[in-house]
Amino acid sequence: MNHMPMVIDPLEVLPASTQVTALALAADGSWLAWGDEQGNVSIHQREGGDAPSFTVDGGVSHIAISDQGMLIVGSHSGDLFGHERLGGRRWTHSLGGGCDHLAASASGDLIASIDGARLLHLLTSEGRLLGHHQQGELMLLAVAQDGQLVAVADDEGNVTVLSRDGEVRFRREQRGESGERVTALEFLADGHLCVAREALGVTLGDEEEIALEWWNPLGTEIGRVELGSRCEVLSESGGGVDAGMFDGKVLHFAADQSESLRHRSPYSISDLSSSGEDLLVASWFQVRCIDAAGDERWQVEHVGLTQMLRVSSDGRMIAVAGDNQNDYTRENQVLLIDANATPYLQQEGEDIDADLAAFGGEESEDTARITDETAYADTGGAAMETLLTEDEWKAWSGDGGDGDGDSGQLLDLLEQEITLTDATEADDYDIMEGLADSGGIGNLPPVSDAGEDQVVAADEDGTVVVLLDGSHSYDEDGEIVKHVWRDENNRVLGEVAEVKVKLPRGNHTFTLTVTDNDGASTGDTVTVQVQ
Repeated sequence: MNHMPMVIDPLEVLPASTQVTALALAADGSWLAWGDEQGNVSIHQREGGDAPSFTVDGGVSHIAISDQGMLIVGSHSGDLFGHERLGGRRWTHSLGGGCDHLAASASGDLIASIDGARLLHLLTSEGRLLGHHQQGELMLLAVAQDGQLVAVADDEGNVTVLSRDGEVRFRREQRGESGERVTALEFLADGHLCVAREALGVTLGDEEEIALEWWNPLGTEIGRVELGSRCEVLSESGGGVDAGMFDGKVLHFAADQSESLRHRSPYSISDLSSSGEDLLVASWFQVRCIDAAGDERWQVEHVGLTQMLRVSSDGRMIAVAGDNQNDYTRENQVLLIDANATPYLQQEGEDIDADLAAFGGEESEDTARITDETAYADTGGAAMETLLTEDEWKAWSGDGGDGDGDSGQLLDLLEQEITLTDATEADDYDIMEGLADSGGIGNLPPVSDAGEDQVVAADEDGTVVVLLDGSHSYDEDGEIVKHVWRDENNRVLGEVAEVKVKLPRGNHTFTLTVTDNDGASTGDTVTVQVQ
């Protein structure tokens, strides 16, 4: 017997015009903001009406709300902006090559950003610069809850912890000759730093291939545990930490580093966040609420792959966004959820009924009662009259129009239709051209082709240069005028059909979006596994 889950309905479903690329929720849960790939920033208030939306150049890459209530917006190719919720733009901070990473402290008024040139910027929510830091190819960023410490990781596995003004406190060096990759960083409430990392090559001796480390504020490693799968996300949890894994497990580590399994999903974990004593898990299309005992309290489904999960400070209000990769519907939305909503049991088939309602309304009682006998019964001319044109009705029923005419005449009509169709095909009639000439069909969307998935071997330095080839994309009724390649962080890699990228060992996913001369767009993804 299938176990049907307990579900809740969203408090609000907020439509988005295009794919949501950034999401932020105010600490008190009273308002939220999101940005999209076209640069639109929308602000929704639970009370008092929505604030005016605005646009930034280059597309929105990140959004954060500071503890002072300032809305911080970063773009893919532009600068960093500070906006008041109702008062418009307050300041602009110049970035080199756009905003690749952004974080804001829960208190202490600290904003941290890594730009496209891999330079770390430290600011207050008023736009006052506190300091800079540069260290190779910076790839990850975390900010302590009190705003006093910042941690950054580069592409070789080195982690540096800095003060809020950019002064280096300590540095954790990479392990092993072949290097490693840091996959997640998280500060705990007491200032300790958790570092999840994986080796880029075969490890020697007792060195773990995948591990989670604990570092105190003085730069001393105080604990380490080996992991069976890559850690995708870390979330502070009551003095401990929850780890969301690539294999779908959610592991809880207490303050003494003792481990327990809190949840298991059949899909990789994309985001985690605490909600009081409960844990919110984003995986596949669902967000699940898991209680302290590891039992699922409820779940809610998003139309896209859940990628962003934001929670108010009291754990009650939840905002969810994701990527709907269906090239035909492309419905985009933000869900606003009340964690205290009353769950109810989803009955088997309810999701199918919802789909039917969405695409054409619920099935009527009359339709449901149709049987084989009623469908094929001879009910007289009244029913047939509703199916035929006036001329066909006269031909079928005779001049009297009483519905008792020879049904062979109807077959003659059908035979004529078939004959016409055959004749048309014999003349090599181009149906697509005919439809286009008659205005019967609009613009066909382009076909995006990101190429076949690749498995490649890394060079001696643990990296490899890979060609992303989208040149086989095409448009049936026009031409492709734009190619855009993006990585897993939605960062633009190039706007040409073919792009070369340098990748470390691991799994990497890239998205190619193509646009035709009529403005229609579709996307395709490719995965590259570097061994």
